[in-house]
Order: sequence, then structure tokens, then C-alpha cells
Amino acid sequence: MLQLSLSWLGLGPVSASPWLLLQLVGATWLLSRILSWIYDFYDNCCRLRCFPQPPKRNWFWGHWDLAKSNEEGLQLIEDMGRLFCDVYLWWLGPFYPILRLVHPNFVAPLLQAPATIIPKDMLFYMTEVGDNLGGVGLLLSAGEKWSHQRRLLTPAFHFDILKSYVKIFNRSADIMHAKWQRLASEGHTRLDMFEHISLMTLDSLQKCVFSFDSNCQEKPSEYITAILALSALVIKRCEQIFLHKDFLYYLTPEGRRFRKACRLVHDFTDAVIQERRCTLISQGSQDFLRAKAKAKTLDFIDVLLLAKDEDGKGLSDEDIRAEADTFMFAGHDTTASGLSWVLYNLAKHPEYQERCRKEVQELLRDREPKEIEWDELAQLPFLTMCIKESLRLHPPVPGISRCCAQDVVLPDGRVIPKGNICVISIFGIHHNPSVWPDPEVYNPFRFDPESPQKRSPLAFIPFSAGPRNCIGQTFAMTEMKVVLALTLLRFRVLPDEEEPRRKPEIVLRAEGGLWLRVEPLRGGQQ
Repeated sequence: MLQLSLSWLGLGPVSASPWLLLQLVGATWLLSRILSWIYDFYDNCCRLRCFPQPPKRNWFWGHWDLAKSNEEGLQLIEDMGRLFCDVYLWWLGPFYPILRLVHPNFVAPLLQAPATIIPKDMLFYMTEVGDNLGGVGLLLSAGEKWSHQRRLLTPAFHFDILKSYVKIFNRSADIMHAKWQRLASEGHTRLDMFEHISLMTLDSLQKCVFSFDSNCQEKPSEYITAILALSALVIKRCEQIFLHKDFLYYLTPEGRRFRKACRLVHDFTDAVIQERRCTLISQGSQDFLRAKAKAKTLDFIDVLLLAKDEDGKGLSDEDIRAEADTFMFAGHDTTASGLSWVLYNLAKHPEYQERCRKEVQELLRDREPKEIEWDELAQLPFLTMCIKESLRLHPPVPGISRCCAQDVVLPDGRVIPKGNICVISIFGIHHNPSVWPDPEVYNPFRFDPESPQKRSPLAFIPFSAGPRNCIGQTFAMTEMKVVLALTLLRFRVLPDEEEPRRKPEIVLRAEGGLWLRVEPLRGGQQ
């Protein structure tokens, strides 16, 4: 048998069995990988030294103990923006660096780069959650798949489609306001805005996406309950790092609840898609489209079923389900957050609230029923200013993450090395005093179109920016304008005795809910 000398290890000659050779090859490969990782990590650390960082309390945990999802965590982001102004380094543990960007000039190379060069990172929106909840929809897809989906989804948010949704927004707001009137007559004027507005946005979305009325604002709906449960479970899972892996998560009671809720949501969407596809096949696309246009019931599912690319290729049923479920899951929370916080800000500033109210009253002066139409949205300039300033002060999505697929050169010449994760802090940019004077002051006149301010277009990015901006931002702004206008027409909104504590999760919430008091106004009945 072949003899192998291991004298260099201090051992005598041994038989070179295949098993021993395999072990040596494996050990050599493992050692080379470790050494390569050590070298890459050291090189990356050297290249990141040009970025400042706050003091670490512990070398092992890095800045982990500072990353809090509460009021103190947001105040820290504000402090870091004042201290570092543009970019700073943040360590999660000893080996995981993250660059946080808080200035519009420095996020430009990331947001304006092609989506293939600066793709989304899944650190703050786990791939496991996306895959199981809604498949790989537009929110989480990358590369050519993302480009193809984006092209096919764009017609679903065309103005001609959105116009028909305005009546749905009016009706959903009417239902919510009727409930508020009833509660107020019973003496319950202190309401959690997130609870009520989330149900209202889910009601609207279910009608816009599926043309389905579950009456969820008035009675429990199994589908809506599942969506709300998924939102809560996703947030809780994000906070438990050891449950990020599916095989561990699904062993827990919460993991089993998550799977059950996913199945219910998927089954509902699949049933709608199958029914529509059968109708489409039996009627033909032209007759189907004419019937829908005549009845003004062309919804999100219909548009996706009819969508074709330049090669005549459409979306699969699985793709349509992923987009519909993603739109329901992500769309209701962000709009609810934006509406809840603008009502809070107007409650704190009654002079702005009253000016908005007069603007709406002037618009709808002689009209019955009181209903906002698409063409009238542009006639509410001050209300729009108030919404934008609220989105600046309380952005629904506090931050987004990107992974650098190549070196990124910043305006001052510093370079973000390839492979690093960057957090674009929307909250940090919106509260940066070098960008926004007195950033903690609610001042709608920052967005006065008659006296435009000289600032970067990336200074205000509540819906992100660049190729991967929010495709549904016009949908969200339209719904916010309609609902806010009708709310101020019918109610005076007053602040609660207790100041809310902000809580950044997937969207910006308030600990224990965002409680406000509502007073019905005469002459504002539905």
C-alpha cells in the first residue's frame, strides 16, 4: 500500500488510505475557506475605517444593544444624524457591519443605481417570510424577474385604473365614519386610529384587488383576520433572531399559526384567480374587458390576468397570487400608518386642521352626498401639504436596506466596498437638521408649491426613490387624501392626554396604539 510521509506534522509514515486522503482534502479546503474569510473580513474592515461610528459598549455585541425598536431607538437615530450628518458605521455583533445613510446626497448613488447593481437586502424583510407569505412578488424579487414583473404591474397603477378606485375609498371611509358616529353617540370618543384605519384600508384593498366585499369593518372576516395575524406574526418573528429559519420557526406554536394563516390567504386568492381565469377563457379577453369596463369593475386581479409583455407572455397564477397577497399585506399597513400619523399631527395643530377643513368644505359646499372625485384631488393643496409634512415627520417605512453588488463611490470620494449592506434611513434623512431646519417641528409650509424650497429631490422619500420606488405610491396618496378630507369634514380630531411613543416595526406604529379623540361635526353626515 502507498506510504504517505507526515513527518512535517511530526508523524511517521502511515498508509495513505482513501479515507485519510479525503479527510486531508476536506481539512485543507476548510482551512483555506477560513483563511480566505479572515482575509476578506480584515480587508473589508480596513476599507470601512473611513466611516465614523458611535462608541461600542461591548466588542462582541457591537451596537446591537443600541438598535432598539422604540421611542429611544428613534431618538438615537436623530442624535446620530446630528452627530455624523451623512454616513456612519453600525456593527451588529463582531462580524456584521452595516452602513447607515442619513443624507440625500449620499443615498443618491444607491437609490439611483440600476436594481441589478444595488439589489434589496433581506436583513429587514426576511426572504423566509416573503417566500411563505406571498411568494417572491415585486417587493422581494430581483434581477430579470423583478424587471419583468415591474413592467407587467405598471398598468395596474395607471391613472385610468386608479380613477375607478376613488369611489371605493369614499365608500370605505363612509363605513368607518358611520361606525365612529355610532361609537361617539354611545360615549366612546377615544379611538385607536391604527385599529380602525387598518380595517378601513383592508376593506378598500379587498375591493380594489378582488372586487370582494367582506364587510370586515362591521363584522369579523376570516380572511382579514388572517392578514392581520400575519402582520403581527411577521413583526414578532423579526425580533426573534433564532426563529428566522423556517425549520425552527415551524416547530413553534406561532410558526404553525403562521402556516395556517398563509394557507387561508393563499386559498382565498387562488379561488378568485381560478374563477376569473375561467371567465376570461370562456368570454375571450376582448369581451371580458368590455364587460368589466362597462360595469366599472376592473380590479387588480383582472389587470394582472390581462397583462402581457412584448413577447405575449403573461404572469402565471402563482405570480398573480404573489403580487395580490403582497399588495394586501404591505399596502394596508403603510397607508394606515400614514393616515393615523397625519390625524395625530393635525390633532396637535388645530390651526392646520381647521384650514384643511375649510378647504374641504369649500370644495364640497353644495354637494350631496359628500364625496371626493378624482379630478378634485388637485384642488386640495393645503391638505396635500399637511399629508406630505406628516410623511416627512412620521414616514410609514422608517428605513430600507440595499446590498452593494459592486463598489459604490460616494460624493466625497469614500467608497462602500462590494458586499456590504446599507440601510437607507428614511427617518434619519427626514430628521436630518442639515437638510431640514427644525426637523422636529410640524410645518406644512415646507411643501408649499408656491414657494418651493431648494433641496435635493431625495430629501423627501417616504415611498423610496429610483428604479425600486414604491409602485403603489399614487394609490396610497389618493386614498390618504380622500379619507383625510372626509374625516376632517365630519369630525374634529383632538389629541389624547397621553403622548404616544413611536415604535418602528415594518411600519411606524405607536406603542399600545395611537389614541385620539373624535368629535362629530354638524353638517358633516354621510
